Amino acid sequence: MEVNNKRRVPLDKRKRTEISCDKCKSRKQKCDRLRGQSQCRYCQINNIVCSTTQPRKQRIYGSDETLRNRLTILESLVKGLLPDANLSNNNEMLKLGKNLGIPLPIDESAADTEKKGKVSDSQDDEYSVSLFPDQQGQIQYIGPSSSFEFHRKLRMLLGSYVTYEFAMFGRNAADQPSTPEMPGIAQMGGGKDRRGNSELGSVPSDCGSLSNLLRKNDGPFLDSLVDAYFDIIHSDFPVLHETSFREAYEIWSATGATSDPAWLCSLLCVLILSSRVAPVLITDEMERKWWRYVQALLPAVMFSTNISTIQALMLSALHLHNTNHRDACWNLTGTAVRVAFAIGLHRDDVKHLQGPLRRELGKQLWWTLYTFEQMQVSSYDRPSAIGDAVTSTSYPNERIIGFAGHYPQDFMKWSQQLVLLLGSTCRALNQAGTGIMSGEDAYRRPLSPEAGILRDLTRWKENLPPHLRLEVADSLAPSSQRPVFLLHVQFYYIFVLISKPALVRRAMVLSKGVRETLPQTLYTVSETCIDSARSLGRLMRRLESYNQFNAFTWWDIFYTVMSSMVLVLDIICHVKQHGSQSLPDSQSLLRELAGLVTRQLQNPRMPGTMRTWSTVVVELSSIAEQYVSVPQSALGSSEASADWQISDRGSPYTFPINTLGVDPIEPISSDHFNLAFPPIMAGLNDKAPIQLDGQLPH
Repeated sequence: MEVNNKRRVPLDKRKRTEISCDKCKSRKQKCDRLRGQSQCRYCQINNIVCSTTQPRKQRIYGSDETLRNRLTILESLVKGLLPDANLSNNNEMLKLGKNLGIPLPIDESAADTEKKGKVSDSQDDEYSVSLFPDQQGQIQYIGPSSSFEFHRKLRMLLGSYVTYEFAMFGRNAADQPSTPEMPGIAQMGGGKDRRGNSELGSVPSDCGSLSNLLRKNDGPFLDSLVDAYFDIIHSDFPVLHETSFREAYEIWSATGATSDPAWLCSLLCVLILSSRVAPVLITDEMERKWWRYVQALLPAVMFSTNISTIQALMLSALHLHNTNHRDACWNLTGTAVRVAFAIGLHRDDVKHLQGPLRRELGKQLWWTLYTFEQMQVSSYDRPSAIGDAVTSTSYPNERIIGFAGHYPQDFMKWSQQLVLLLGSTCRALNQAGTGIMSGEDAYRRPLSPEAGILRDLTRWKENLPPHLRLEVADSLAPSSQRPVFLLHVQFYYIFVLISKPALVRRAMVLSKGVRETLPQTLYTVSETCIDSARSLGRLMRRLESYNQFNAFTWWDIFYTVMSSMVLVLDIICHVKQHGSQSLPDSQSLLRELAGLVTRQLQNPRMPGTMRTWSTVVVELSSIAEQYVSVPQSALGSSEASADWQISDRGSPYTFPINTLGVDPIEPISSDHFNLAFPPIMAGLNDKAPIQLDGQLPH
């Protein structure tokens, strides 16, 4: 009685509902149901079944300050374990728990998200956003439309998925392997990070000392390396202005004096990159020494803001990209983008004090940076550092910057249009959330980004001038052939990117072995993806036949990987529908691409990134051969071909295959191939047998 007397309302007069019904909870109104009654007042009046299935909210006791402190401590603990975790809202934390396999409670504020998740469970099963630990134990975000995730899903469809090492985000790029000359550095394997590089501490960091060391010890090699860079690498990655760089190089060779750490850093990167394609043999130790010099210069370079800074960062990033340090490459590329924004390279209306050459060089540098960054974005499926920034930079004047003899007329104009389409494709896939599961409407609706990109690609191919078409490649000068081939390679690569979701969806439907109608639009676009991948693969073979396949410093192997993965998807779809009889051209082309990379793997100068990608192509070809030879009854999907069908319902906007500008390239007879390496590669075929280490690209 004493307790009742202390209350404002006595218990015997208190009308509090012990638990609310589901309808009143959804109305966010008090449930007026007295003790002993089966229905509340609202449900009685409206003749609604009064049911209670949702659990009662649990009250959390404590002051606001105590709860805030508790939340801060818990977030700090999570950040300590996962530094890159996104804890900005409940939905992001639920996604993080799902990715890590940790069961988490779902509050009512996330009810809508949960309902959507239940509707699209099949989509989440097929494509999930993942965080992967790299070889340093750091968490890396790799998007659902990335080449890494594409390969992972492909291996699952083939029934050969296992746990892989995330090999292409390597160990710390500042660490050096232990050598007899570096006894102070301990060799550490696995996923452990190594700190405290004593060797780097012994390298002088001032520009003058490094310049003197380079001239004194390595002078006889430098001229041939600089020549090799501009002969082979420069046209793929036009970062430097050849005439200006050679003039500065001659002055430096004669005097040894330079006060610009960015220029010296660029020179060192030129030497490192060309050491893999030059006629002289450069030891691994010399390459490591030059990279230690670059590391010593980079702190000074990154605190400057000019064109030389961007050039040094981009050349350093390309080396890191090629040597299994693509995470560090990503970081340096982003820094270069910020510097480019800072000096206004992204806008034509920013007036520079320099003359015409400096302005045109800035345009060339911007579009090279744009292309390089977008290629990484398309591979990782990460948001771009450039994003939706307004880009008003026009294409450079080829005569002023000295490219008239390297590229056909107006090459940069048409290449720039493709770069913008690549950026639009990356944004479309990234904005689709799960990317590949964007559905039929992504291609059927005329105003969708995907449909617009397909139309723009078609128009680009139709309007291409005759002197830039593949039909005239044989009549071009050797220096112009590779740029024209790469122009079309980029075209087919973008086509594969934007149409790949339809083919993956088609393969998923077939692999489930259940009756499901595939819209005609998705089927048509998936066939376009296959044709584009075949054209891409044939272009890679054609480059090899011209001795212009670059497996050392550029994206040729990556393009081969993308073509191979789509060809494997085509083989899967064909086998699911028709069995192993009458296999398409994809299987023979896949074998030829595996043979191409096998020949390239014999060269010991191939860097780590290209070597990993090459082994993926060889491995996929082997698995595809086994997949075709296994009876479909053993794969548990014998009903797929009988149950799968294409919807014939019309759509307001479709893309017939023959209107998409995809013209198949005629296969080249193996007799046309010169299996020897180009003259500059002669004598470098002594390589250990290929080892398939089960590593995935991304």
